[in-house]
Amino acid sequence: MSENDLNLALANLITVQMRLGMFDGPAQPYGNLGTNIVCLPAHNEVAVEAARQGIVLLQNKGNALPLSPTRYRTVGVIGPNSDVTETMIGNYAGVACGYTTPLQGIARYVRTLHQAGCRDVACGGNQLFGSAETVARQADATVLVMGLDQSIEAEFRDRVGLLLPGHQQELVSRVARAARGPVILVLMSGGPIDVTFAKNDPKISAILWVGYPGQSGGTAIADIIFGRTNP
Repeated sequence: MSENDLNLALANLITVQMRLGMFDGPAQPYGNLGTNIVCLPAHNEVAVEAARQGIVLLQNKGNALPLSPTRYRTVGVIGPNSDVTETMIGNYAGVACGYTTPLQGIARYVRTLHQAGCRDVACGGNQLFGSAETVARQADATVLVMGLDQSIEAEFRDRVGLLLPGHQQELVSRVARAARGPVILVLMSGGPIDVTFAKNDPKISAILWVGYPGQSGGTAIADIIFGRTNP
């Protein structure tokens, strides 16, 4: 790479920063925007749409998705990331206008049964797995929201492996085995996760990777699961 290549890249970067007013001091046009502007309904809808477009469908055996809310009236929502807020915005983010968790998003479509299964993403034990299995047996379908957060991966914190942390994999497998309906695995993370075990599990119908989907992540996840949005 030549010095000229670096200069051109730097010129592009600084040009954008100048357009954003970042060299204009306190008078910069975007430096003092309050929630009365940032949290307008139109801007909140941008957060929803960005989350929808960022979600990736990794697997959909037998066209299990989308779920029909008239056929699957009760959905079990399980996992350490199933009802999180700040986790969804990752890092390098401002203050969210509000949060819709995956559990809240799914609850807008159907009746939900909820168990975290793990106390946090580190999932240091399996003491809560029995309650999660009970939910899976009772529900018409099961959504597992697993993955990582900033306690596992961050700019100052390197991961030591690519597998799900702690006992998460055991929770997924046990819940899938107990479930009486389709099982949807949702992965919330910034970095890659090796879920070969889930890909090869005949009881797991679909796998979604959702990144850290932002303040409206739960809305976007539910919209995809129930077919309002097609990824």
